Amino acid sequence: MTAPDLASNTEAEAAGIQRFPKPAPGSWTEAFGLDTGPVSFHDCVDPEFYELEKQAVFRRSWLYGGRIEQLPRKGTYFTKELPFLNLSVLFVRGLDDQVRAFHNVCTHRGNKLMWEDYPNKESNGACRQMACKYHGWRFDLKGEISYVHNAPEFFDLKADDIALAKIHCEVWAGFIFFSLEETPRATLREFLGEDVWKMESYPFEKMTQRYVIESPVNSNWKLLMDAFQELYHVPYVHSKMNNPTGLATGTDKVPFMMPKFHVFGKHRQYTSGGPHANFGVRSPRPLDNFFGSSFYGPENPPDIGPVGDGVNPSKIDGWGLDSWQLYPNLDILIWGRRNWYLTYEYWPTSADTHHFIWNLWFVPPENARDRLAQEQTVMSVREFAIQDAGAVDAMQVALRSGAVKGYQFCDQEVLARHLHHHIQND
Repeated sequence: MTAPDLASNTEAEAAGIQRFPKPAPGSWTEAFGLDTGPVSFHDCVDPEFYELEKQAVFRRSWLYGGRIEQLPRKGTYFTKELPFLNLSVLFVRGLDDQVRAFHNVCTHRGNKLMWEDYPNKESNGACRQMACKYHGWRFDLKGEISYVHNAPEFFDLKADDIALAKIHCEVWAGFIFFSLEETPRATLREFLGEDVWKMESYPFEKMTQRYVIESPVNSNWKLLMDAFQELYHVPYVHSKMNNPTGLATGTDKVPFMMPKFHVFGKHRQYTSGGPHANFGVRSPRPLDNFFGSSFYGPENPPDIGPVGDGVNPSKIDGWGLDSWQLYPNLDILIWGRRNWYLTYEYWPTSADTHHFIWNLWFVPPENARDRLAQEQTVMSVREFAIQDAGAVDAMQVALRSGAVKGYQFCDQEVLARHLHHHIQND
């Protein structure tokens, strides 16, 4: 369901500046069937709610594991560590090319099966069989037992009983998802829904150059996800980015308002102008000029061919960015016309801390200049993410006081309201 189309910003047009339009009469919040009253943040500070959330949200949803490019050939594997669920997931590409997921636990004495120097760290590699470091039991790439050291010493071993414990795993558009339910209540495609499916026509597979940054953040995971679901904060949190000479109405920095929102069940999406909306961003900076790249991406990206019919679902002029928030904790951001994308993951570590991971994906560089342009974008994204993380750190400190019971959300914060609505009602 979407709110009505937005009217033109005649003031901006009169000034000869391309702007996002102002909202017409109507409300995104009401159009999406959401309450317009104050929002409680008890889901971000209450340890008891956190324990319930782990079960009701993370153990009952399809969760993002990684990209198919992390399993580039048969026999490759990687692990996903989720300590808040006491879980290590092992993803393997079998000799039949099928991607499978298992609990990363040997069925002999319960040792961790695939790990390197530090058992709490994620690992990756390639193998023909998976061997336990403790007593040498081996499993094939389908998770079936292939060797038991001194097998005659055991009592009535049955192959089915000692196969690796499977986890439901499906791949969509190259994104690997897993479900911890014994019997998932929906297939992955049913969980995503047909509106999200349209993204699969985007050529993600051409962007295999990966840069990874991760960090602990001193806030509940939803607070940082909220920060990436609205632009209302941009003139203040990212003040170095704001052009003070740009058109604005008082302190209401109209250029930073988003023109289109969508909700698809529990999932959300917004469309923004990015570098093509001329919305008051001080750019380029000297280093941007030097490297031919900025926060928005390289200025001369390689051609990736057709981008499919899933991008810019709002069909706005000056399209620059689609941001898809897939329930519960994955963002996929596609930068229009710059031909790259990134993912954000927010993994809880306690009621008021989380682990933030962002992956940036580009077409492989052809030369050193291409590589440096990509790295300049990576560093720019990192800079702004640090600013957001600092803001939500301060927010978490204040929320702990419990001084305010309900917080005011404007219509531009509708996607954050939508997330908390579903989390609190799951």
